[in-house]
Amino acid sequence: MIKKILFVLLLSITIQLQAQSLVNDGAEIMLQESALIYSTESFANRNNGQIKGDGIMDFSVARNFAIINPGVVIGDLGFNSTLSNSPNAGFMLDIQGNAGIGIENGHDHVFIDGDLVTNGVLDIATIDGFIPATTDSFTIISYTGNLSGQFTNVNLGANLSNFALDYTLPGQIRLVHQSVLSTEEATIESLQVFPNPTNDIIYIRSLDKIDKVEIYNLLGNQVLVTTKTDKVDLGLLAKGMYLAKIYSAEKFSVKKIKVQ
Repeated sequence: MIKKILFVLLLSITIQLQAQSLVNDGAEIMLQESALIYSTESFANRNNGQIKGDGIMDFSVARNFAIINPGVVIGDLGFNSTLSNSPNAGFMLDIQGNAGIGIENGHDHVFIDGDLVTNGVLDIATIDGFIPATTDSFTIISYTGNLSGQFTNVNLGANLSNFALDYTLPGQIRLVHQSVLSTEEATIESLQVFPNPTNDIIYIRSLDKIDKVEIYNLLGNQVLVTTKTDKVDLGLLAKGMYLAKIYSAEKFSVKKIKVQ
């Protein structure tokens, strides 16, 4: 059964549609206060429909043919499924400040717990007069599976003219200053990172000189940076998956690290 939605306003509640596919046919779905829409079947957003707010869309598969627009002002919108963005679909994201993901004076964010197929249009604007610094970076999309494709059109607001998308970190699409992209991802000769998984310490070995190591969580937050690169202590980090971005001169490599 396919269930069509004309307009939904959800306030901190759960909607369960067991064994029903959901189609948003041109209306606005507003998820507030971490509301949840759940079904074991698929979801499609089409005909200029908008998915907004801070909740979770939990379906077997999600397809976007229209607009995904997190938050009321700034929001964090999640899909507990794969998400496929069609060539005519779009993401609309705002940046209010550098306070972080999905919070006041932070920036919009979309989380996909699965694979992401990226096409279509991405619009990013700064609001309330925010002007980012060259050192600012914004993880606008996170995903746990595989990434296919890239946005075919990226429209950045006036205060973002020197910024660009960065797809180099697995699990993240970031907006960074173009100067950051001057360092290219490349093979660091004979790079080894061990033990992995680890309880606390990782050792880094390479024939190239390693200059710096940055550790990121899967939301794109930098949780550690060090120039002591032969032995890196991760003992203060919570258990989970992390990304180690390892720099050598004008190149870098990224390794997934599990802390257990």
